[in-house]
Amino acid sequence: MTPSIDPSENTGSLGDGQHTLSGPQLAGALALRGPVDPVYAKVVGRLNLRVYPGEPGDRTAYVVLDVHGVSIGVKRRASDLYLHADTTETDDRLIAFEINGGGEIDHPTS
Repeated sequence: MTPSIDPSENTGSLGDGQHTLSGPQLAGALALRGPVDPVYAKVVGRLNLRVYPGEPGDRTAYVVLDVHGVSIGVKRRASDLYLHADTTETDDRLIAFEINGGGEIDHPTS
């Protein structure tokens, strides 16, 4: 679990556009920290990370992680947490997800 983000951390410094780190860029940044377990290097090398400025009223930027052919987006809005899963580039017909250990819930993709 990642630490909680201060609610004031919105997106003022992001400007208007998308910011992207490709898998190779992420792997290179991780390698600068010292020796990296090959498993992590392989996984990180296949990720993409995108950050978009939040919309008015959002408490955070919109962060999208591309992994396993799926895009997972998350942002904290004024009154809720927004999660988005995009599986349009996969043949998945069902997403099983779980919230706070409450058991899996299946959601059809179409």
